[in-house]
Amino acid sequence: MRKIFKVEVDCPTCAAKLEDCVSKINGVDSCSVNLMTQKLIVNAEAGRHAEIIDMAIEQMKKIDDDVVIYA
Repeated sequence: MRKIFKVEVDCPTCAAKLEDCVSKINGVDSCSVNLMTQKLIVNAEAGRHAEIIDMAIEQMKKIDDDVVIYA
């Protein structure tokens, strides 16, 4: 199931880190960050998006505090 989240990310490197972080979470089929539209697109198991985004937020805080994901 595909779900789109608003994000605040200001550089391509941070967007790549976010994509890498989210794609490694168990249950995520694919993800992409659109830097221009400030969107995170996640394809994952139905019903797990909230859990996946919570994990992504937690992991991104360790990598880069400037990235914000709106769940």
